[in-house]
Amino acid sequence: MSESSETTELQAEPTQCEHVGEPMPDIAGYGILLGLSVQALISLVLAFWVFFWTKLGRLTMQHPEGTAEHASEKKRLGFVSEILMVGNDLQMITGVALIITALTDWEGIDLYHLRLVYETVSFVGISNAAALVCWTFVGAKTKTLKTRSNHKFIPAHWTPRFRVSYIFAVLFLVLTVLLEVRLGKWSLTEEENGFCYVTTGLTSADAAQPRTDKAYVAVTASWLLMVLFGSLFCSANFRKPLLILSGLQFPLHLYMMIKLRTENQPFLEGEESENAWDFGQTTATLLLGLAIGQLIHQGVQYIKFEQAVKKHGAAYALAEHDEKANEPVVSLVEEGLRQVQELKQTSSGPRSLRGNNNNAERYDESYELMRNHENRA
Repeated sequence: MSESSETTELQAEPTQCEHVGEPMPDIAGYGILLGLSVQALISLVLAFWVFFWTKLGRLTMQHPEGTAEHASEKKRLGFVSEILMVGNDLQMITGVALIITALTDWEGIDLYHLRLVYETVSFVGISNAAALVCWTFVGAKTKTLKTRSNHKFIPAHWTPRFRVSYIFAVLFLVLTVLLEVRLGKWSLTEEENGFCYVTTGLTSADAAQPRTDKAYVAVTASWLLMVLFGSLFCSANFRKPLLILSGLQFPLHLYMMIKLRTENQPFLEGEESENAWDFGQTTATLLLGLAIGQLIHQGVQYIKFEQAVKKHGAAYALAEHDEKANEPVVSLVEEGLRQVQELKQTSSGPRSLRGNNNNAERYDESYELMRNHENRA
């Protein structure tokens, strides 16, 4: 009798999650998922492009400083540095905002959406790591990357861009810990929503839950954090394995994100649809469009520079550099005085040369008095 009752209970226990949760377009909408994943793909493609160009010797500083060839190489690396970071800062802000949104509602958010946030923000970490690997390399080559602070108690690599990466890493670690805790409360029999999700295509049919997904989260999070901190602190000799490690995670998280959303959509409860476009999705899509626009602009500038160098030779880059270096750096007061003087000369009409010389001398005297006054102050 007891054996038959146990068999009945086993048969009654569900084998698949039935109470996934309610729709949340701000987290699982197409705009959010496409915005972050496509930006990550752009960053990876750019990073691998730069890396292999460097491998071929096209982006190295091979000529001595002061030569036209050196100026051309430095200018080329400057374009590459700008292209590498296209959209990365905006994506970091979006990723940090998405994590904060999930953490502030950690009691109300269901396990499915928490796992989806983890997969989505992983794209941010992947693209940031790939971009930083090449960006720091380019900065070191051009000697434009300042990685040390004047204060002895503040560690190296403390620029605003690095600080954002640190903030993201800390928030990502907190999100990982919270996801592990929530996975520990996995239950298929709980009547309330949010204690499980459909794992079809994510794990094998006989996989033990939540042990399998907890192991997956632990391994991928450690992997991503290792690559992220490696891109911040490792030397240029490690750029190849770091890029490969970051690139290998992209298809994994892309598959998990698509499969997780596809399998769980039919089980969401509520009248709202996650396919509806709202403010969050529209904003993420516009930021992606802005990044693509910046990429096109930087790419066009780079092509124009290469065409000019091909037409005029490497001396073109040196001449352009000297022209910018020789431009006087004037203050707003100096610029205002100059414009006032030009207006006076224009409105005065034809005057004698002597009068103009007297005006110029008086202006020069006033200008020198102002400069001396500023220096004494």
